[in-house]
Amino acid sequence: MIESVGSSDRYIYHYTKPETAIDFILPNGNLRFSPFRETNDPKESKEWFFEYGTNEGRDLAKYSAVQLSAWLSSALKDSAQLLCFSRDKEGLSGNHLQDIFLRGFCKPRMWAQYADNHTGICLVFDKARFTQEVESQLETHGQILKGDVEYYDQGIARKLFDHREQEFMINLDHLEKVGRAKYVADHFFSHYRRLFFEKMNDWKDENEWRYLIHTQGSEPKYVEYRSSLVGLMFGENTRDDVIEKAMAITKGRGLRYMGLKWRNSSPWYDYGNLRYLGMSPRPK
Repeated sequence: MIESVGSSDRYIYHYTKPETAIDFILPNGNLRFSPFRETNDPKESKEWFFEYGTNEGRDLAKYSAVQLSAWLSSALKDSAQLLCFSRDKEGLSGNHLQDIFLRGFCKPRMWAQYADNHTGICLVFDKARFTQEVESQLETHGQILKGDVEYYDQGIARKLFDHREQEFMINLDHLEKVGRAKYVADHFFSHYRRLFFEKMNDWKDENEWRYLIHTQGSEPKYVEYRSSLVGLMFGENTRDDVIEKAMAITKGRGLRYMGLKWRNSSPWYDYGNLRYLGMSPRPK
């Protein structure tokens, strides 16, 4: 997962707090999909507001934008559960001396934000294997969507007559023809890229890859990662006892273990730590 990696599409990375990894993810062997509304992006967590219109002369006066927005925003968000990862940036050369700044497990802001200020763990997954696990295990629970997040600063002034920018517009003609339940699904799949796979440019360095399941009900979905977990990367401040527990829980699974350490301005791999080779660390 470190040396001779030339493809930016081979691995995906999930940052987590130490207690989450030790108490749940590693012993249970699975990852939990989270409700879409629980993300830390206001675009996704706050309620959406929708305009509405008609091309067939329907009576607009009988509708309330506030009520329609509350209904559709909740219906869309409640039908989406999400699992988020980081990716490697394009341009990997296969030379780990040069590539470390492009790696998805070497993002200081993400270590600070998602891995409890560098004390947690970054789980490294084989992307192709994990995708197979998600699709085979959850295909009966709803439609699975996946892909890169696109980063775009969307202004408040929208092009209302551009069909590509209709994600916050309710088509009353279609709503009255098909009813509310069918309309929610149609709107979801017509605009899911703009609603669920688009964030502001300020997030672009996360280089995010997402799995989203369109499902009914609030029961959380889990995916067993099985052989797709290939390694654990520990942070600058990950405690020794957390490292030992994580390695003990996953012993015999064929994983690669490594830590990141900063020296002056540069991150580097903790190659000198013998525990990652299955040997006792040197006495201090």
